[in-house]
Amino acid sequence: MNGTGESAQEIAASGLVAGGAFLGAIWLDNTLSSWQFNDLKLVGQVFTTRSPAWQIQGLAGHFGFSVVMAVLYARYVRARLPGPGWLRGIIFLQLENGILYPATIVADKVHAGIKSGQLPPMMNMKTFKGQVVRHIAFGATLGLLLGRGK
Repeated sequence: MNGTGESAQEIAASGLVAGGAFLGAIWLDNTLSSWQFNDLKLVGQVFTTRSPAWQIQGLAGHFGFSVVMAVLYARYVRARLPGPGWLRGIIFLQLENGILYPATIVADKVHAGIKSGQLPPMMNMKTFKGQVVRHIAFGATLGLLLGRGK
């Protein structure tokens, strides 16, 4: 237990579910938009565009990072943020997005999937807007599932 009631397993499971919500937001965004950006390619095609290696790397990296974010949120950040759980989750994930997004300047130059044309560049407004929406889905889900601690 972490002092707010959840076990490590519950926190990890919440991260996996929130990671699933993020994947759902990818699907919905790509279905409704003309801008096709696949975050699994972003994570999985850092070094290779070879299939099935990038899909395995993408899923493992995505869900691994989802669990790490859930642990950081539950143990260190959640109680320091204002509002109900869903809002705290959104704030946390938008902070993460804002802190990491400047790395797209480098990613656009060295990322295997972007260089090969299989993934559009990240440093543009269409990709950024999609990332905001996807992080809202993850954050709201995480905050709802781990909303007890304050």
